Amino acid sequence: MTDTISEDALPANAPRKSRAWLQRGLEVSISLVCLWLALRGIDFGELWAALAAARWIWVVPAILGITIMGLIKAWRWQILFLPEHRVPFGAIFTAQSAGYLASNIFPGRVGELVRLVLLASDQPVGGARVLSTMVVERLLDLLSLLAVLVALLPFIQLPAWMMQSARILGIGALVATGFIVILSFWKSGVLIWAHRILGRVRFLDRPGLYASIEHLIDGFAALRGRRGPALILLSFAAWAAVIGESWAIRMAVQADVPLTGMVFAVVLTSLGMVAPSSPGYIGVFHFLVIEALRPFGVPETTAMSIALIWHAVNYIMLSLTGMIMMWVHGTSIGQVVAKWRTRGEPAQQADIKASKVTE
Repeated sequence: MTDTISEDALPANAPRKSRAWLQRGLEVSISLVCLWLALRGIDFGELWAALAAARWIWVVPAILGITIMGLIKAWRWQILFLPEHRVPFGAIFTAQSAGYLASNIFPGRVGELVRLVLLASDQPVGGARVLSTMVVERLLDLLSLLAVLVALLPFIQLPAWMMQSARILGIGALVATGFIVILSFWKSGVLIWAHRILGRVRFLDRPGLYASIEHLIDGFAALRGRRGPALILLSFAAWAAVIGESWAIRMAVQADVPLTGMVFAVVLTSLGMVAPSSPGYIGVFHFLVIEALRPFGVPETTAMSIALIWHAVNYIMLSLTGMIMMWVHGTSIGQVVAKWRTRGEPAQQADIKASKVTE
């Protein structure tokens, strides 16, 4: 009977696998194109000389910056579960670190799935509630990042189209956030309208979807409560840590880059992470650093040396932290993914399949 089910499922899974392969191809293609664009104007002799002359002691404060960023974001994520759930900081930090590790080694934004499944399976918190906090996290990151960009505009010279786009993005983010927070005041009304609209479409008229909408509203409600200012402050503090890390990298390379230039590089590389790319954002990150520093007159070779060290610090530290936290937790990314794939099966059967992953 099991064999028959698996055979019947093959045609249904075939289109999904085809889409996955197309997505992987797109991600790799974008990364390769960005890597080629980043390397085409580089003098490799000068690049090697710049790396050899780097003051590597400045990597230490860079490591401190990326570590502080991770701790602040974990603290913010913990606050988002209050007051309904008091999730231990250790569980939050483990799930977040595992997500960063997965994003560095697996394609397709697997990191978001890993941290969702790990936290939901490890703590008495529903998956929909975890997902709602993750959405609010992304909104806080985007809003604070665009606020930094808008505050930066009077102090930098960018092409007119880029300046106008930045203003539009900043205003749009503020308006969208205000609209969402206002909607959170009328939770019951939003749910009634959701039932009226989604109830007309058969495949959307599902209890799980309504529960997700309800949890999402609860998540956004945190922004208008007493914890709202703390969440916003922590978001800016996390970006301040990243800016501090980038400045330490600039000092290591001994590059003639103003603080505004490194702040703009932080903004552009962070916004660029929404683009499809290979694991670890290889190629895309390097290209964006070069383009961000170009308006400040930074030579491409110098910008590439900054990008290489900066990316290496991020990749190594986030991956190492993820491996350590997963080891302390006593699990692996393979087991987490197996839990997701077997989520609809009986617990005993799911545990057997998950254990085979590590054999």
